[in-house]
Amino acid sequence: MNLHVAAYGRQSYGRENGSEASPAAQRSANYARFETFAAEVARDGREAKWCGHFEDVGISAFSGVERPEFERLIRECRMGRINVIIVYNVSRLSRLEPTDALGIVNELHSLGVTIISTTEGVFRPKDTLDLIHLIFRLDGAHQESQNKSTAVRDAVKQARALGGYVGGKAPFGRRLRQVTRYNADGKPIAIQLLDTDPEQAKIIQRVWWIIRKYKHRAITEKPTGKEVPGSLGSIVRQFNAEGVPTQGTARGKKTAGGAWHIKTLAAMLRHPHLAGFATDPIYEKQKTNPEKKRVVGHRIRRDENGAPIQAWEPIIEPGDWFELQEWLDSRPKRKFENRTTALLTSMEVLYCECGRPMSANNAARPVGGSYFCSRPKGVKPKPGEHDGGSYISRAGVDDLVARRIFALISTAEDDPETADILAAAAQRFGEANESPERAQERRTVVQERADAARALEQLYDDADLYRGDEIGRARWRKDVQAQQERLAACDALMAELGEADVPTLPISEWLSHDDDWNGDPIGPGTWWDRASLNDRRALVKLFCERVEIRKARDDEKSRGNKAAPVVEPRVTITWAKPNQRGQEDAA
Repeated sequence: MNLHVAAYGRQSYGRENGSEASPAAQRSANYARFETFAAEVARDGREAKWCGHFEDVGISAFSGVERPEFERLIRECRMGRINVIIVYNVSRLSRLEPTDALGIVNELHSLGVTIISTTEGVFRPKDTLDLIHLIFRLDGAHQESQNKSTAVRDAVKQARALGGYVGGKAPFGRRLRQVTRYNADGKPIAIQLLDTDPEQAKIIQRVWWIIRKYKHRAITEKPTGKEVPGSLGSIVRQFNAEGVPTQGTARGKKTAGGAWHIKTLAAMLRHPHLAGFATDPIYEKQKTNPEKKRVVGHRIRRDENGAPIQAWEPIIEPGDWFELQEWLDSRPKRKFENRTTALLTSMEVLYCECGRPMSANNAARPVGGSYFCSRPKGVKPKPGEHDGGSYISRAGVDDLVARRIFALISTAEDDPETADILAAAAQRFGEANESPERAQERRTVVQERADAARALEQLYDDADLYRGDEIGRARWRKDVQAQQERLAACDALMAELGEADVPTLPISEWLSHDDDWNGDPIGPGTWWDRASLNDRRALVKLFCERVEIRKARDDEKSRGNKAAPVVEPRVTITWAKPNQRGQEDAA
């Protein structure tokens, strides 16, 4: 029986440091444990196949927020594609109440999934004691989180009462200084105060100087290009070009050397600490988990007369800070900045040749505009990356991708080379539209197969007990044969379900057209013409794994409004490929 092994890593905060629980350390330890495990099972004549590393970074297992990679891993187990999971420790799986985590644990147990912790041992699905041990470990992880949360809340209350800063990491322009103060009972309490960081304060003061310079100066000349002097966009471009250090650089995290962004700079200038004011955080419910809240701003704390409480040395004088807020309020806002009608920018499918996602300008408009590399202006390209920006006609790319898909669909029966692409599309279509009944049937078969595999392994482990006489050996052979037949029957049924789950693609519907159709596969009267934006995106996602855009050469750039943009040679489509794991298992 082949063993398909995947690893899972999780960290509440996205950081790449030397801590034992960092994502990099988890990946390294998990893969090393896989190599050891593969060597162990090889001695029994079995093969362990590496199926990759699933990872959620910046998501707490205690929060209850959906973990996309964890959910994808569980789904792979339900589909029978993974039957061994390696984690650094079981707290990576969940810090919820054991009663809440028990559902997943029991399901993995019933599916025959072995859980291996690099620090805590192996939890085998055939061993009830291992399951109990795993539940105890999950309970310990939950209690650890609960105790830590209570201690943190109590510490925050005392620190705030003693005038300490309780906002977490120091905001840009500040650094933390620890001092000891005493509470009402005379006990020493360590609190954090905000001191001014001279170098970062100079950057903030420079931003205000630039804004104020152009704010009070009438601009009689038309700005060159689309950049407005004194705007946040021009400041961001200038800082990136000069390599002005960001907060990430100061903290030495994986964002060291990161770029400046308009949104980040605007939020930085909004913080009242710049004027030295004491603040309280403003919370709002998270959209993904309404029971949790996130900080969306800061409210100035005021005294009994309504005056702001001055808690820290100002970086910008209070009067100037209020003037800055008026200027920020007066900035023009894009009416549809959170909406996009661009076909390819909402599916994690469109990328620049440098590996960065492509964005869309004029994204709220149904037509027009360009796709462009999302590398911020002023950021120096790495070796091998393109210089400057990279733009391509949005309409041209959308048209090319759609036409290539329909060319593939219309010639599918005549071109055997497209068989794998169609198989992948059908597989994706089937999994996206799988009925609850079929999903339950699949889980039942996977569980049945897991039970047969557990029984067979137990027979192999107990082989010495049957070797006393011929009757015992005959009984052992009979029992082994019975479990092998169960496995074979389950594999056959899984293969049937796999075929059933690869439905016939609705190609005739996609190729349908009106009676007066002019022959254009995506023109007026076609399915593509009638389809909604979501339906078009769904079709693209079925067939395309990745669409990559190369920067235009000098001879490919449009010259004047009448010149047709060069699109086709710059676009590379990576077509979808069928998942082979289920087919390997059946074989």
